[in-house]
Amino acid sequence: MKKAFCTGTLAVSLLLGAARAADLFLNTDTATGFLLSGSVWTRYWLMAPVVILAWLAGLYVPRKQPCGLRPGAGVWMSGVNFVFVPLAFCSELYGFLTVLNVLFGTPEQAGRHQTAERILLGQLADVTRAALFVVFGVWCLLVFFENRAREKRGGWMLYLGVAGSAAFYLHTVVRFVEQPASLYRILPAVEIFSALAALLFVTALLRALYLPGGVGTAPALSRCGLLAFFFCTCLALPQAVWQGMNGVDPPVSFPLAITLGCTGLLGAACARNIARRG
Repeated sequence: MKKAFCTGTLAVSLLLGAARAADLFLNTDTATGFLLSGSVWTRYWLMAPVVILAWLAGLYVPRKQPCGLRPGAGVWMSGVNFVFVPLAFCSELYGFLTVLNVLFGTPEQAGRHQTAERILLGQLADVTRAALFVVFGVWCLLVFFENRAREKRGGWMLYLGVAGSAAFYLHTVVRFVEQPASLYRILPAVEIFSALAALLFVTALLRALYLPGGVGTAPALSRCGLLAFFFCTCLALPQAVWQGMNGVDPPVSFPLAITLGCTGLLGAACARNIARRG
């Protein structure tokens, strides 16, 4: 039953992601981001089936089931490890490009609603978030080589992972602060949902890797992984493509969107790995 719910959640996520992409390219005003036709509340309600299915998928995973990410024998993180490479690359790329853009890009001028202090604070947040994503990328690469060698590097990897995961926490806070507070604007809502989903999944992944004996670890990883796949990969990534094509977001933000998309792919891989285990 847990395998059926996991597969069903992934299938519905892909279907709704394709529908949302069509809605963006065919039914969204590029200047304002508002829908040209249809109810905005219908779009929100269409997110509910995936949330319910992800919750049920986690519910059918036994609370004492091991996550199976690092068994004593066999391939470590089978079907999961390959995602760490593009995730590390995109995370590092976003981090370095953002730092270079802040240091050597065109300075943002203070305007009517932007004071010099607010601009400086935003740049500090961007650089801090970028540096933390670089740390997260290093952690992902080290985890990949750990799994290839089937040998843990030591307890310091936990602290490195926690430091890297702070990038997602800061990213979530920045999204809440920067985005317009209006439920009628789906674009910022999706970015906030994807930031939250990525944060929850990375937290669950750290718990599964370094505190694997906890009760409820596998259900939490499965549930959060499916949510990250839906919000980060199926919704936020096509939206980032649409925003980039229409000049809504600067090019430097696209590697961040790909990083979140790869995080969602890692979540889907972890959920499928758990669903296949007895």
